Amino acid sequence: MRRWIAALILLLAPALAASATELLAAGELPAAWEAGRDAGTLEELLAAAEAANLMAQYASADEREQRRWLDRAEEAARRAVRRWPTSAEAYYQLAHAQAEKIRFVGVLAKIGLASSIKENLDRALTLDRDHARAHMGLALWHLQLAKRGLGWFYGASLDAVVPLFEQAVALAPENIEIRKNYGFALIELGRPEEARRQLERALALPARTEPDRLHQARARALLDGLGR
Repeated sequence: MRRWIAALILLLAPALAASATELLAAGELPAAWEAGRDAGTLEELLAAAEAANLMAQYASADEREQRRWLDRAEEAARRAVRRWPTSAEAYYQLAHAQAEKIRFVGVLAKIGLASSIKENLDRALTLDRDHARAHMGLALWHLQLAKRGLGWFYGASLDAVVPLFEQAVALAPENIEIRKNYGFALIELGRPEEARRQLERALALPARTEPDRLHQARARALLDGLGR
């Protein structure tokens, strides 16, 4: 009898295990990566990529660990692009991983990576013009390259940042991450009062998942940096 019960438990264990998307929402980021990295569905694979990216941004002890998690995020996103080439989110996740990774590579690698980020964001928006985070990603691409004096080389412009963020906000007005990054961008553009409004809005929105709370913590730090 005990053997039968044990066999039944083993049989049911995969069905009872939490999915990558559930683990991601709960903030169990390494577990979400493990659960989704070899998944057979797009949603789970993208959850793995998102979890790895969040680990790099918010939970890595040092640069080496950050790079390791970004490699994992890029790996999962590339797998998603290969298997689901019409998924806008797959291309966005790939661009997202590359955009975080660009800080850790040399000058020559930066040149190719910056072009690849733009291509992947453009592809995401071709597949889905209403992909709010892709608009956000493109705004940050313009911001980072133009601020580094490389806008002339890539066609990036500070003038594109606010319109792209406004599109992102219009498409997803309750997305905490977008509001947080909009606030960051406005700080970089020297517009602190507008930044304050976006960051306060990010903090006022309901945090439905643990990633939301991570983004709110970053928004709070940015707001504290502005002073009260």
